[in-house]
Amino acid sequence: MAAAGTGMTAAPARAWVPAFIVAAVSWGSSFLFISLALRGLSATQVGFGRLAIGAAVLWAMLLVTRHRPRLSARDVASIGVVAIGLSTVPFVLIPLAQQHITSILASLLNATTPLWTALFVAVLIPHERATRAQVLGLVIGALGIAVLLGAWDIDGIPLLGAALMLAATACYGIGSTLSRMLLARVDEGPTALSAVQIGISAMLLLPFALVAPAPAADTLALGSEVLWGLLALGVLGTSFTYVLFWRVVKLAGATTAASVTYVVPVVATVLGILVLHEELRWHEPVGAAVVLAGVWLAQRKPRVAATAEGAVAPAGATSRRTSRPST
Repeated sequence: MAAAGTGMTAAPARAWVPAFIVAAVSWGSSFLFISLALRGLSATQVGFGRLAIGAAVLWAMLLVTRHRPRLSARDVASIGVVAIGLSTVPFVLIPLAQQHITSILASLLNATTPLWTALFVAVLIPHERATRAQVLGLVIGALGIAVLLGAWDIDGIPLLGAALMLAATACYGIGSTLSRMLLARVDEGPTALSAVQIGISAMLLLPFALVAPAPAADTLALGSEVLWGLLALGVLGTSFTYVLFWRVVKLAGATTAASVTYVVPVVATVLGILVLHEELRWHEPVGAAVVLAGVWLAQRKPRVAATAEGAVAPAGATSRRTSRPST
């Protein structure tokens, strides 16, 4: 059956659904893994550790496939700017936030990322003006955040943790927008782009990780939950999952792939309750539902633009046009 508006044959569900499920579970589990890593490491060390591990895995994948990125100095500089917003800063802010809020609340606030992306695209890319539906989506999303945090109980709002988490998602929004502005002419596939991006972020965070207080001697012992949490965070959430996500984009389209945004908070919430024994307050899922409704509206495109965006592009081109969910 041809994909609507694309003139191309849609891949069968069995070709992309497993990758979609693994991506959702991996990114949803990231908040659990961050909580485990924070039991022995500082936020900066968690951020650097996941980046270093993720970069090692991604570069190993390039070596195995014998692919050598062909990037100019300008390309690398552009990727570096994007990396600051997509991985360097948020990968420290999220662990900092989770020192003050539950992994459940962190994952629900993380779902605001598409709202920030839509906002910054409308502000920074003049030819992509926001439609009325998108503006309404941003307003609904803002109201959802208020419900999510229980804004009627001023004394009970975890202001610091929520502010840090929203700052992280705002960085994702800026980074996604800058990637569309700066990487449009970079002719590389998603694995190579991710490897360079994650590698640059790891190098930027290295000095800060080195000056952080040294962890206890047995923190990274072989049987330590801290070590395994960090390894899982780096191997899954910071490397392999990106490759799976772009596979879904290529086979099922950007809209289907972006719907992982709706599944990640569910996975994180279930794990937060069952593994970390966290409490889910009634207004958190209600607020999350309102936020996701706003996300759905904010991501809607005009009919003509949606047809152009819906086309299944080659992996390299798609990676420069589609903002990926991040954790």
